[in-house]
Amino acid sequence: MAEKLSILIVDDHPLFREGMKAIISRDVTLSLAGEAGNRKEGFQMAKKLKPDLVTVDISLPDGSGIDLVRDIHEKIAGPKIMVLSMHAKASYIVKAFEAGALGYIVKESASETLIAGLHAVSKGEYFLDGRLTPQVVQRLMGNPAKDLKIRNATYDALTPREQEIMVLLCEG
Repeated sequence: MAEKLSILIVDDHPLFREGMKAIISRDVTLSLAGEAGNRKEGFQMAKKLKPDLVTVDISLPDGSGIDLVRDIHEKIAGPKIMVLSMHAKASYIVKAFEAGALGYIVKESASETLIAGLHAVSKGEYFLDGRLTPQVVQRLMGNPAKDLKIRNATYDALTPREQEIMVLLCEG
């Protein structure tokens, strides 16, 4: 059997972390590396444990989860990052991807969406909760200056086929 994908959960709500642990435990390919309740502890644990994947909440008591995503992405080699947040606004999503996240899921999503996202992000693929696509596309279509910024930050990292799909999504 292949080695399990290790996951670090960073979220300030203990009940949410418990739910995440329960979902992770149901998938035989996933394992819990650890959990943290704030930004500082999350960074320290990511550095120490070197998990395959880190899930990060945007709203943390001691700072921005976006800043944590950036710090992990820039300072710790290895972990892939997925944001799990209650925020569904395009501005948060764009900032998360610009900071280095590969995935973004809202907390009201189904556990199947979470599992699919974890597996996609672990392979280095981008993953966006399907319910968020309209907000992102509207943002791309309604604000050309931001579109250019997104393209510079992430578009070039996509495969040619992924770029083609993104163009088609934007065209409607």
